[in-house]
Amino acid sequence: MRLRRGMTGIDVLHETTGTWVDLRAAGGEELPSGIVEFLGAGERARDMAHDLVDRAVAAGTATASTSFAALPFEPRSLRCFAGWDQHWHQAAEQMVRRNLPAVVPLAKAFQAIARKPFPPLRPGSAAVEHPIYYTGNHLSVVGDGDPMVWPAYTELLDFELEFGAVVVRPVVSASTAEAEAAIGGFVVFNDFSARDVQWDEQRNGPFGPVVKTKTFGSSMSAEVVTADEVLPHLTDLRGTVTVNGEVWSETSTRGGRWSLVDGLAYASRSESIGPGELLTSGTLPSGCGMELDRWVRPGDVVRLEVERIGSVTNTVAEPA
Repeated sequence: MRLRRGMTGIDVLHETTGTWVDLRAAGGEELPSGIVEFLGAGERARDMAHDLVDRAVAAGTATASTSFAALPFEPRSLRCFAGWDQHWHQAAEQMVRRNLPAVVPLAKAFQAIARKPFPPLRPGSAAVEHPIYYTGNHLSVVGDGDPMVWPAYTELLDFELEFGAVVVRPVVSASTAEAEAAIGGFVVFNDFSARDVQWDEQRNGPFGPVVKTKTFGSSMSAEVVTADEVLPHLTDLRGTVTVNGEVWSETSTRGGRWSLVDGLAYASRSESIGPGELLTSGTLPSGCGMELDRWVRPGDVVRLEVERIGSVTNTVAEPA
C-alpha cells in the first residue's frame, strides 16, 4: 500500500486506477490520521483502508488531487547505516584519486596481486562484525520537490541513493524477527554530502567524516510504501540515478552485507528505539557522484528512484 500525507490526514493510492483517495473523506475516521500511527496499526488498518479506497473509487468520491506536504512524516531520529562494501570501496578509491593521486598506482598494484581492495580503502573490522551507522540530523530532512541544500562551506556537493525504513513499534534489544516486525514502511532517501569537507574530517577530525559533511541536509520521498510490499524483495530491487533527465547510474540492492532489519536489531541493543525513527540503508553501489566522478551543479534536477518504493526529486540550490 502506498501512502502520502494528505489535506485531512492520509491519502492512499488505488493502484489499479492510479487514483489518490483521501482516507478520512472515504469513511476512515476511525483509522489513525498520521502515517506512522497508521503503519503501526498493521494488517487490520491496511485491510480497512483497502476496502474504503475500493468503495470510494467505485463511487467516484473522496479523490485527493494534491498532497498536503512534501514530507510524509517528521522523523524523530535518523540513523544512517553503511550497507554495501562495493560503495565503500568505490567511493574511497575516488576520494584517494582526487586527493592523494600518488597513492593510486600502489593501490592498483596491490589489488592486481591480492585480488582484494587496498586495505586503507576498506571499512574497518567493525563493519564485518556488526552493522555500522552514525546518527544524522533528523531536523534537516527536506521533502520531495524541495531544494537540495548547498551549504556555503563546500565546493563539492554530492547526492547518495538510499532507502529508509520507518520504525513503527517500540523495541529494545530486539531479535531480528522483532526488528522486522517493528518496521512498518519504506521511503527513498537522498543523503546529501559535502565531499571536500568529508576528506578533511576523515583525516583531521576526532569523530570521522560525518559531522558537517552530512548534517546540513538530506531528502525523503513524499510517499511511504508499507513494509509488506517491500521486505520480501529488499535484496533485489533496482535503483536509478537521473540528473536533468539523463540516467547517470543504474544499480540494485543486491550484495549488501547487512540489512536494515539487522541494523535495527543492532541499534536497539540495550537501547530504546520507537515509532517515527528512521533508519537509512547506506548508499547503493554506484549510487553517488563520488563513485561516478560526476558532479552536480546549481540548477541540476536530481531524481533518485528505488523499485517498489518510489522516488525523490530535488533541484540543486545555489550555494548559501
